[in-house]
Amino acid sequence: MRKEKTEEKLERIHNAARKLVTEQNLINISMYDVAKEASIATSTIYHHYPDMEALIYKLLEDVFLDFERVLETAIVPENISHWKDINKMIEEGFVRYYSENPLAQKILLGQHIYNSVRHADVDNDLILAVKVEQIYRRYFILPQLPDDVNIFAIALQVADKVYSMNYCEFGSIPKEMAREAIILTEAYLGVYLPNVLAKVKQD
Repeated sequence: MRKEKTEEKLERIHNAARKLVTEQNLINISMYDVAKEASIATSTIYHHYPDMEALIYKLLEDVFLDFERVLETAIVPENISHWKDINKMIEEGFVRYYSENPLAQKILLGQHIYNSVRHADVDNDLILAVKVEQIYRRYFILPQLPDDVNIFAIALQVADKVYSMNYCEFGSIPKEMAREAIILTEAYLGVYLPNVLAKVKQD
């Protein structure tokens, strides 16, 4: 019998964890549960991950990569006439992603005790915010923005808070609350972005 490669074992572990996270409350899942689902020894999982928090953190890496793709695929250049169109496209893109990815919902919007995950989410918002700003600058000439905060990161976090509150209450992001997230982020960004911005000439 061929010996299973480490990469194959990790894939089994990750797939088992993903399945359990989408089906159960995150705080109720143990390393033993993952081992049972993966048909693998619990000790093998502990060899790679010290605890569930570390394993969940690993799964989050793929979600963060997906977020970067969401930013690019959400933008439809021919539909951009105002900077608010960019904000709307981005937030609608994230809502679509969350609705199609129970794993991301559970880890990022649900209630759990994993502080490293929450810190990673905040850190990733800062990374995404740089990319969001680049998108805005691709289409509009922006005014001088604050040096001490990234307004696009704050806008992302404001929307996430709305999504999280509603996911925890309803198990989903209702359309009307997705709309409210757009209204809130527009209002905040509008403090720093004039209603009319000069467009960048496209090649």
